[in-house]
This record gives sequence, C-alpha cells and structure tokens, in this order.
Amino acid sequence: MYRAKLYDPAAHAYRIRYAIRCILRDRLVNEGAFKVCFEMLDERDVIRAILSRGLKNHRLRAALERSHIVNLTCWLARFPDLAEAYFAEEESSIEH
Repeated sequence: MYRAKLYDPAAHAYRIRYAIRCILRDRLVNEGAFKVCFEMLDERDVIRAILSRGLKNHRLRAALERSHIVNLTCWLARFPDLAEAYFAEEESSIEH
C-alpha cells in the first residue's frame, strides 16, 4: 500500500484499510505509518469503522481480540454501543 497517502486528510477509507491489514497480520511493517492512521483528525471515525467491520467479519474480530498492536478493551470503552454489540455476540456464541 502507498503509505504517503495515509497523510492525506481525505484518505479516511485508505487509513481504515491500512490499519485493518496490519491488525489482520498482527505485526507492523512500519509502526509510524500505523500510528498515522489514528493521529489524523478522524481518529474516532477510523476506530469506529474498524470495530464495526469487526462485528461483520469474524476473521477481523478474532484478530482484534488477540491483537498485540491494539488494545480492544480501550477501544470498546470509547464506544459503549459497539462494546455492547461485541459482548452480546460473545454471549450468544457461548450459549450455543
């Protein structure tokens, strides 16, 4: 992926995709580039989008839960509505 694009304020979707790719690999090729995804003015939107996609994508959700590069608990604390969805889905999978 073209990392210079991460600095473009209009490249919101690009930062989301870049961060998700890093999370799925659970390693950072370029830590600075990963951090930039969350240092732009749309940090909350990027995190919310990643968490929302994690609810729909089981592979991403598993990567988020075992990740060494993001703290899922801290992210969910910032978004109680998504935290509720994560915990509700977790409880329903335990019951079945």
